[in-house]
Amino acid sequence: VFTSEDPTVSKLQEDVVAQLSSIGLDPKEEVLVGCGYRIDAVVEVNGKTIGIEVDGPSHFIGRSKSPTGSTILKRRQVP
Repeated sequence: VFTSEDPTVSKLQEDVVAQLSSIGLDPKEEVLVGCGYRIDAVVEVNGKTIGIEVDGPSHFIGRSKSPTGSTILKRRQVP
């Protein structure tokens, strides 16, 4: 999600974050990064910060495995 939009959290994202928590990680949700996007979750593992994107069905065209244009753009622009 780009900065100007209110973040929405899907059930899938909630489930992923719950699993991360259940294994002892402390995920931060909807973290704003410098390029203006929000990352679904960020965790720290062994001193490294790792961003996690949860790409559910709305990130793909129809029932295909082809990502939508906005998903492709975000993948290109988020380091």
